[in-house]
Amino acid sequence: MAALDRLSAHMKDRLVILAVDVGEPEVRVRRFFDTREPNFPILLDEDRAAMKRWGVNAFPTSFLVDGTGGVRTIRLTAAIPVDWDDPAASRILERLVAGEALGAGDALPETKDQPSGDSQ
Repeated sequence: MAALDRLSAHMKDRLVILAVDVGEPEVRVRRFFDTREPNFPILLDEDRAAMKRWGVNAFPTSFLVDGTGGVRTIRLTAAIPVDWDDPAASRILERLVAGEALGAGDALPETKDQPSGDSQ
């Protein structure tokens, strides 16, 4: 979450971050963020409907969605814990924001830390 917060601040005028917490009650999510509220919205998917609709099979999963022209297109999916502080991630995001296409070799870097299992 801290890395996503830094990413949100770094790209604040060019990128919108939305986090989705899956399967937890609102009170638990609020309690988790009481002491470390992020600078981006946390959406709740208590009944897992969004997870199913988006085909999420692993946590965390990140979607980079292009919403230009009123059409939302998934530009990149990562079903790994992404190291958002890695310069390689920044380069990929900068290219996507600029409207560039990514190649088969373009992949977001995986974080070395294991996810804690807390809010997704």
